[in-house]
Amino acid sequence: MSVFLNVDKEKNFAQNISYDISIYKQHLAQLIEDNAESGNTAVFTVLPKHLTLSEIRCLTSNLTELGYIVRFEVKELYYNFNVHWN
Repeated sequence: MSVFLNVDKEKNFAQNISYDISIYKQHLAQLIEDNAESGNTAVFTVLPKHLTLSEIRCLTSNLTELGYIVRFEVKELYYNFNVHWN
């Protein structure tokens, strides 16, 4: 059974989180693999306060070198990655 956090607890977690690029790489790698097994592309959302644009450019470059096509969008409150392959 899934249990949802209440909004106040979720907001507290989001404000106090300290991710770095290595944690995002691990989660994104798992997301890509899980989605590939089901034939889907991976969509990944990052809050701007957690990663700098230079880290995101490096991550996008690494994925492109591996043969992925990355569509990166800057939204008002978040960054969005769509990672797919041919």
